[in-house]
Amino acid sequence: MSIFDHVGRTPYTNNGENMDFKDKKCEICGKKAETFMFGRFLCLDEKCIEEARRLRGGPAGHKLRVIAVGSTNPVKIRAVEEGMRKILGSVEVVGVDVDSGVSKHPIGFEETYRGALNRAKNALNKQSALYGVGIEAGLIEVDGHYLDIHVCVVFDGLTATVGTSQGFEYPKEVAEAIKKGIEGGIIAEKISGIKDIGKKNGLIGYLTDDNITRLDLCRDAVIMAMIPRMRKNVNLYDLFLK
Repeated sequence: MSIFDHVGRTPYTNNGENMDFKDKKCEICGKKAETFMFGRFLCLDEKCIEEARRLRGGPAGHKLRVIAVGSTNPVKIRAVEEGMRKILGSVEVVGVDVDSGVSKHPIGFEETYRGALNRAKNALNKQSALYGVGIEAGLIEVDGHYLDIHVCVVFDGLTATVGTSQGFEYPKEVAEAIKKGIEGGIIAEKISGIKDIGKKNGLIGYLTDDNITRLDLCRDAVIMAMIPRMRKNVNLYDLFLK
């Protein structure tokens, strides 16, 4: 079964909205464009869709696949590089400065997920790549406890897959500050005395004596988000129908 069998015939944009294709031409063959995939306007010819995917990079394309990360945070970039290499082998990871579209420290899973999704989509809009990846840390309430959980979204221009990290309970001082609109990183710096702690081992590193670091959390979230995209799992998740 090919990509084309899954795609359907709904005009699509990277923002997931219907689009007016008037006067748009397929960037591969020059015929009338009817969809938008892999960063290009395309007709519905399977050969053009496959060629667009090849040019984007991937299994049928470049040996070195480009992954765009919706962040310039070195921890997130390294986490994506390490996670993707476990799944895909050699990759080139590019950090892209994008807007998450949510608060600096989102509260609740929905807002955290939305921030990760926006980062992934915006990264892919700015940088030609096989995947756009967004990672967002959020404050998740569970029965009166507040957990820090990193959410990762991997977006390919058509579909989004999601994964999360392990969660750990925030100190009450940090959770209350975040609920008041203060960025968690500021409070974490105050507690630990470590400047830019979010770009280093994170509050989790400080709390665990670096037995677990923010890099570990981000990398695990990336791998979890890639599970549906692993070759043996694609049919299980019916990936391209979402």
